[in-house]
Amino acid sequence: MASTSSLIDRISGPAAEAWAVGDDAYERMRNGQDIIHLGVGDPDLDTPANIRAALVEALEAGKTHYAPLAGEPALREEIASHGSNLYGGTLKASQVAVQSGAQGALFSVFLTIAGTGDEVIVLEPSYATYPAVVQAGGAKMVSVILDREAGYQLNLARIAAAITKKTVAILVNSPGNPSGVVFAQEDMNALARMCMERDIWLVSDEVYWSLSYDREHSSPYRQIETRDHVIVINSLSKSHAMTGWRIGWAIAPEPIIDALTDLAQPQYFGINQFVQEAALTALQDAEAPREIFQVFKARRDAFAAALRSSNVLSFAEPQGGMFLLIDVSATGLDGKAFAEQLLDAENVAVVPGFGFGASMRNTVRVGFLSDVPVLEDAARRIVRFAEGTAR
Repeated sequence: MASTSSLIDRISGPAAEAWAVGDDAYERMRNGQDIIHLGVGDPDLDTPANIRAALVEALEAGKTHYAPLAGEPALREEIASHGSNLYGGTLKASQVAVQSGAQGALFSVFLTIAGTGDEVIVLEPSYATYPAVVQAGGAKMVSVILDREAGYQLNLARIAAAITKKTVAILVNSPGNPSGVVFAQEDMNALARMCMERDIWLVSDEVYWSLSYDREHSSPYRQIETRDHVIVINSLSKSHAMTGWRIGWAIAPEPIIDALTDLAQPQYFGINQFVQEAALTALQDAEAPREIFQVFKARRDAFAAALRSSNVLSFAEPQGGMFLLIDVSATGLDGKAFAEQLLDAENVAVVPGFGFGASMRNTVRVGFLSDVPVLEDAARRIVRFAEGTAR
């Protein structure tokens, strides 16, 4: 049989194996086993009814044809308006490209800005797909480790030391997955200035923008004078419970939007018209994000409180997002063994931390993805397993 291209090697490294425990859990669930799945960031919430109705209405109206490659003009305008309200200043529709979710936007952006011989700085712990999106075009990923003792906040000196003549971009994620960190706005501003001075891109993954609990959502895009070096990635997946809709966007200087539009032609030839119509309704609905925020804040508080009964598990309480990153090293197990054995012993699925960077091998990521009683039950099981293993 003929071989695959080198691209497959670049996108299928160790981080791609982090989902194996979750896949095993789904298989057990299909076979009738009662599993609490807290692995994949796909919560139990349904998309609000008004958004679903907008999709049906769009289908009935015949919105089933090719869409403009950069997105429907009305949706691009609405995203620009949403961005202006979120970040300040004035955004234009020409600075927006509609994409196939935040994940699709990340993949496309890095294909347009990073190639063979380039370096991209990624902050660890980092989301498990980042190695693939950075390396797909041939670039090298350079990890800068953030400290749990500092709440995984930005370490500007460490980042600056990692920049070389080959660096073309820095990738940040706030609120963070898996850490739950919300970076300080002043640090984001300083990092954006650093990128402007070094003439490199700052790519900001803000898919959890609506789930910032303890401080205001921060973004390098708030600093208007450095926007020419900032690319924002965002979506409706978490803010409006639209994970399966695969609708997101990039906000960037117009040359990047033009490049993304060129890439869309051979890649997927535009995003579904009917989904874009529903996304327009979602962006005009400010109430849904507020309601979802309250749900997840209550879940975070209850889940974290229940886990604190453990004498061997430790974690930095997440300031945003929908995940806890737990250090399990005191159990004597690494994250992979902990996740595998927890599933067998307690029917709870979590993600082993090695997928979020080599320094995370003794951690697991746990999502507060179900309602509070289920989370409290899951926490009791996790604590019971951890305490028993430690003994």
